[in-house]
Formats: sequence, C-alpha cells, structure tokens
Amino acid sequence: MLESGRTRASMKALEHIAGVLGVKPADLLGGAPSPAAPQYMLYEARRLAEEGRAAEAIPLLEQLEEGLTPPDQLVRLRYLAACYNLSGQAKAAFPLIERAQRMADLLGDQEEQIRVKAVLAAAYTRTYAYEEAIRVLKECVQASDDGVVNDPAFQFRRLVDLAVAQTNQRQPKQALLTYERAIALSEEFGDRASLAHLYAGIAKAHHDSGDLEAAILNSQKSLHIYEDLGLMDQVACALDNAAALYVEHGNTTRARECLARAARIAEEVRRDTTLASIRASEAELLARTDTDAALEQAQQVLKFARRVEQPDAQVRMLLLTGELRMKTSSATARRSFQEARQVAE
Repeated sequence: MLESGRTRASMKALEHIAGVLGVKPADLLGGAPSPAAPQYMLYEARRLAEEGRAAEAIPLLEQLEEGLTPPDQLVRLRYLAACYNLSGQAKAAFPLIERAQRMADLLGDQEEQIRVKAVLAAAYTRTYAYEEAIRVLKECVQASDDGVVNDPAFQFRRLVDLAVAQTNQRQPKQALLTYERAIALSEEFGDRASLAHLYAGIAKAHHDSGDLEAAILNSQKSLHIYEDLGLMDQVACALDNAAALYVEHGNTTRARECLARAARIAEEVRRDTTLASIRASEAELLARTDTDAALEQAQQVLKFARRVEQPDAQVRMLLLTGELRMKTSSATARRSFQEARQVAE
C-alpha cells in the first residue's frame, strides 16, 4: 500500500526530530533505544569526569555539539567546562560556562543554574580570582541551605571550595569556621577525596594563622587519604606542600625527603606542571645553603616551567633569581622582579 503525502511528511518530520535529538525514529515511537545514541556517550563522559579522568572525557564531550536535548546539552556544557578546569584549561572553560548559564536561564532550571555557578567558581579559583570565587561559592552554599539543590555531597564540596578560597584570600578565621561546617556535613557520606582536600585546606588555614604544628598534622592526614585512594598527582602535591611546612619547622632533611619522593611520583604520572612546582621548591630549599647552585637550578626550573606553562613556578623562580642576584647586580634583580610581576598579572 502506498504512503499518503501526509504520512510521508510526518515520517520526515519524525526523522528530523530524531536526528536533532541524536536518536532513531523508533526511539521516539517507543521502540528500544539505540545504543549509539548521543545520550549514552554523554553518560560515559560523565562517568569518566566524575572519576577524575578529565583528559578522557573531554574528547567525548567535544563530539556531542549536536544531537542532544536542551537539558542534556546544558549538562554537556557544564561537564566540559568542569573537565577543562580539571585539566588546567580554566580560560577555555569561561565561554562554555557563559553558554551554560544562558541555557539554564532559558530553561528556567534553578538547580542547574547553581551547579553551573559551582563550575564558574572553580574557574575563578584556578585563575586566582579568589574574591569572585568566594562570592559565587557563598551563593551556591546558600542555595543548598534554601533547598534549591538538595544534594549533601554538592553542598559539602562547595563548603570545602569556599574554605580553600577563603584561605587563599588570607581569611584563615573564616576558613576554619567553614571547614568545621564541612567536617560536620562529611559524616553523612563517604567522599574521601573531598575530605582529603578539606584537610589540606585546614593545614593551610592553620599555617596562615601561625599554628605550624596543626598545619603539619592536617597535611599528613590529607596525604594519607590521597595515598589510600591512589590519587598519585595529589600525593605529589601534598608532599610538596608538606615540604614547605617542614622547612618552616626547621626540619630540612624531612623536607628534602618529601620533595624527592614527590618528584619521582610526578615523573611517573607525567604531571609536568606538578613537577615544575616541586623543582621550584627544591631550588628554594637549596638557596638556604648554596646560593650559586640554587641560582643555576632556578634558571633551569624557570625554563622548564615556561615550557610546560606553569605560571606559579615561573613567578617563584623569577623572585628567587631576583633575591639571589640582589648582592651582585641590583639591575638584573629588578628585571627579574618586574618580569615576575608581569607573569603574575
């Protein structure tokens, strides 16, 4: 029997809608979903992102520019921006966040509006805009208190993020109060990775308030959790931070041991940006006993940090170079300080 014109037009419309959604027409008619539908790729990308495997999730998320429903497209943008944050590409995350914000507003999805704000706060933090991060994170925490987002894990992570930002903004008293609230909330579930971040932040807050022993104690707690979870890049970062505390405590031997182990781990997991920070710490420690050797090492670390685009290590080595050259060439020292300021900006 021949199809009528109306039937053919209906089928073409159905095929068009299915194509936009990234599914087969049978899916819209109640048939079995196609395993190749973009939604399934989105689920897989989300799983990878939630496991911290941002580098694997990004290509999948980038392929899904078309074929998703508007709500799924919003989720894709949010996860892609979050993955860019995790992979050290915060500047690339901002345009995606803006798109996600507009889409969340158009959909009237209040929960997604807050979740996108959390990604925005992370991007602010990674670009050192701590004041803006604090403002946005407070909005996220308040939204959780008001029931806009009914997710204790989300609220806990935002409290930890807020405390870290407050610590970085030199607000240790406020940070410790925020950490106390986060610890109380953490008893509701077992997010140990976030708990490790929490202890690392508490260590920094205690350090900023002058309690070095409490800082070392909480730094060790953070390190042990990262080790138990097998998060080796975080282990290397924690060892780098612990070394700085041991230096201030006067235990340079323990500091060298921490840095040596941290460097081995960073090399094994191929995290060059982490390695640049560790090498910078080694140069700073060496400067305490051997100025000439430290100056040479600082130049090597500076070259490496530039190659791997690690601005924090670059600033540290430029400042160290300036300090070490002050006695022999004040003009050269000033140039190093000026360049450090330019990189920091």
